[in-house]
Amino acid sequence: MEIQEFVSHYKNHPVLFIGTGFSLRYLENSFSWDGLLLSVAMELTGNAEFYYDLKAESLEGDEYRYDILATKLESVFNKKLAEDRNGKFKDINDVFYEHMKRGKKLSRFKIYLTSILKDLKIKESMMEEINSLIKTRKNIGSIITTNYDQLVENIFDFNPLIGNNILLSNPYGSVYKIHGCVSDPNNIIITGEDYANFDNKYELIRAQLLSIFIHNP
Repeated sequence: MEIQEFVSHYKNHPVLFIGTGFSLRYLENSFSWDGLLLSVAMELTGNAEFYYDLKAESLEGDEYRYDILATKLESVFNKKLAEDRNGKFKDINDVFYEHMKRGKKLSRFKIYLTSILKDLKIKESMMEEINSLIKTRKNIGSIITTNYDQLVENIFDFNPLIGNNILLSNPYGSVYKIHGCVSDPNNIIITGEDYANFDNKYELIRAQLLSIFIHNP
């Protein structure tokens, strides 16, 4: 069954939940959580064992806590860039200091994440499937995604909503970017602290998303 035919069978406009697998399928420059952090660590140090040491320190029980790993990596990344103003990551430092001049502090780590995920390098072999997805957008109510990149809003031509903007929105034709977006490094949710803040601050957002799922199964 074609994607367009499948979606058109719904009486209500369905809400889609889209995770990392979507970007991994269609983009050349997409990563799993583990792969993204490894890529950053390799660019920073050129040493995979540095990353594996951090990963070993982030094991809890039988599970690797990538939010904890991201916290550790962010700390090292930000410190190294602060000590090497005009080195390999000069462009990231430039962005950091431009924002600081305006009184806005950003994480160099998150600035770098947005820089590597911002460009959409779509796999040539998947263009036919993407064109099929574009045709389905009139049958989709809204989309919830944990992805930082802008692939979803580009394909479906939906309005991206981040942070508290989720509460002020018309759900139809919107992409709820619950873990942030490359358009704003400050809203990227990736570290342990980010997730703790999300849990504390966004009860109303979770309630709204639950309501959307209930009314649009």
